[in-house]
Amino acid sequence: MATALLVAALLAAAPAAAAVPPALAAETLEVGTLPAPLFADPAAAWDALPALEVVAAPQRSIRLNDREANAALAGAHPRRLSVRAATDGESLALVVDWADATEDRAAPDATDRYGDAVALQVPLRFGPGVRLPYVGMGDDEQPVALFLARAAAGGAAATRAAVGNGFGTPVRRDLGPLRAALARRAGGWRAVLVRPLAAGGVDLRAGLVPFALATWDGAGRERGGNKALTGWKYLRLPALPLDQAYAAEQGWGRGPGRPGDPARGRALFDGACTACHATAADRGAAPGLAPDLSEVGLIATPGYLRDSVRTPSAVIVPTPNPHQHQDRTAKDARGPWPVDEGYVWYAREADGRKTSSMPASDLADGDLADLVAYLMTLGAEAPAGRKP
Repeated sequence: MATALLVAALLAAAPAAAAVPPALAAETLEVGTLPAPLFADPAAAWDALPALEVVAAPQRSIRLNDREANAALAGAHPRRLSVRAATDGESLALVVDWADATEDRAAPDATDRYGDAVALQVPLRFGPGVRLPYVGMGDDEQPVALFLARAAAGGAAATRAAVGNGFGTPVRRDLGPLRAALARRAGGWRAVLVRPLAAGGVDLRAGLVPFALATWDGAGRERGGNKALTGWKYLRLPALPLDQAYAAEQGWGRGPGRPGDPARGRALFDGACTACHATAADRGAAPGLAPDLSEVGLIATPGYLRDSVRTPSAVIVPTPNPHQHQDRTAKDARGPWPVDEGYVWYAREADGRKTSSMPASDLADGDLADLVAYLMTLGAEAPAGRKP
């Protein structure tokens, strides 16, 4: 406790921290300072903190063996979340508000009831020269830490921590103490998650910390990868130095204006990408052949889209095989039909390396910027969910 008070005093006495560049301002949450204990939920204290409004898009790359859940997902709209954060110098508290008309709690004796939930995702490694993980629970080279709180019976919040390398890969891991509470508030939920700034191999002591959020709606039978997901946002921790090189890397294509001309980008996309990728406006591609890009502008960073077009094998997205495409010409040793290789998003080389099924692009820088500008519009005009 003495250490926490000392750090808090140092934070209070520290000079004003450097501001994030304008390109990142709309994506960054300023972390406030509150004295211990951070876990209490005095509404007035949390509500006085700066808030960042973010949008979570339905994760359409995932399908469950559940007709009702998939039907609900097909009609799902983006959700609006309000996020606040505070630190006492040793711990980080994240407060998330979102609208949800029904209160759904998981019960251990009911396998067909699913609780509303929220999760925080952070990279295990980040900083200058280190690319962000794939936002869909990480990738082979860049794992993520996941902290989940689910509404449970009796008013409790069930918590779980895990490390993930992509769709369907999270494995429970001791990542340090996690405290959480979920409470109904104004037709929705308020979740408070608190963990140490550094514990269990997860170190968030940096001036700019990437994070993403996900929510699950139990009434829509959501669970696992069937959820709503935000793109990467950033926490600006007080009194910690801002790495300007890292901020510049993350700010590419963000901020006022766009990196290029979206109208020209759409023409490029229609001419080269629609054979494999579906969007809300063009559903001609076979389901599952490649990632659905209907709302990619809500969950991907411009830098990720740029790099994915230029060097698609830099990030190998795990194939979820959402529509269960199978090769009926042979069986494997266990008996079930293997996945149809035409619907796997990568190939495995003789040395074991994975290479993307998408060919690398030789687009000029200007054309690439135009294409990214168009991709960033996908999902932006989708009907919004209920506001918190």
